[in-house]
Amino acid sequence: MKKNMVYFVLYIILIVELLVVITERDELQAVEYEIRNKMLTTLAENYKSDIYLSIPEKESEYSLGAKENVRVVLTPIGLTSEKEKENIEFFIDIAEDSKNIPPNWPKGGINLSTLNEDYNIEKEEGNGVFIAKFSRIGSYKFVAYCQVQRVLPEYLPENLLEELKREVGENLIKKSNLEDFIINAKSFGGLEKKEAKIIF
Repeated sequence: MKKNMVYFVLYIILIVELLVVITERDELQAVEYEIRNKMLTTLAENYKSDIYLSIPEKESEYSLGAKENVRVVLTPIGLTSEKEKENIEFFIDIAEDSKNIPPNWPKGGINLSTLNEDYNIEKEEGNGVFIAKFSRIGSYKFVAYCQVQRVLPEYLPENLLEELKREVGENLIKKSNLEDFIINAKSFGGLEKKEAKIIF
């Protein structure tokens, strides 16, 4: 009888220990699930967020006949990966309220695939650089924007990646704000006359 009681007590202890282990496992899984959901939510918000275009130098000067072309840096803000930096596209056109249109400016503006010998866009470490030379004096106002297709992280397990796709959608394209800038093309060929002063 005593032997049976001992076995019964041991059985109860084992059951209690097993319940403790199961409870701890369930609590751990609940914490992991919460962390996973927060991570997916944060990632989804990042990929859904807008991108912005910043042009640090809003007004530039250019001397006609200068050996160096004028360069205007276009900085995208809100990219999430190196892949997006590689895929970012830039678009520039003459602003509707520009008083002048530069010679040889292509109709519809320029992007990375529609360039000419006078106006060009290059990419440098995720930034765009507008490179131009002018043959006529004038103040030229341009408007620019950038656009990117969001690239989801490849490091995620397939099931999490599928959930993220459901959250943000596939082939999600983000377009930035419009940002304008001005280039003043001037001729500095003449010598400035200075008043002669005679000191006695």
